[in-house]
Amino acid sequence: MSDLQGSCFCGAVAFAAQADIGQGTMRCNCRFCRKMRYWEVRLPDPDSFRLIRGAEALAETPRMQDDGVDMHHHFCGRCGTRLFTRGDLPELGGRFVAVCVNALDNVTDAELAAAPVHYADGAHDAWQDSAPEPRAL
Repeated sequence: MSDLQGSCFCGAVAFAAQADIGQGTMRCNCRFCRKMRYWEVRLPDPDSFRLIRGAEALAETPRMQDDGVDMHHHFCGRCGTRLFTRGDLPELGGRFVAVCVNALDNVTDAELAAAPVHYADGAHDAWQDSAPEPRAL
């Protein structure tokens, strides 16, 4: 388990969390994740996420459909950097926090290159299954 540090491009928002990049990251083929180019690592313990600074700068992408999904995508309202997602989905084991890999400050390129990536089939609400075509994700 590593102490991860992350921030946005302009530095207004910073966070800390605990996760093991080596245990895997996730990309998803649902319409939202494809448009936003999400690449996230899910925290084993959602309570390990701590917002260090910038609560006033946080913004949330509004839901585009009323599908009952409890998922909140947060980004810096000043520079636009995607930062983390909070939610509660039975399909993902309940309450979760996932941080955007690209916002992490203390993970090396070598660690990212070695990390397994699960390409989730969110387009069919089957996040545990592999996306049929991951190359475009």
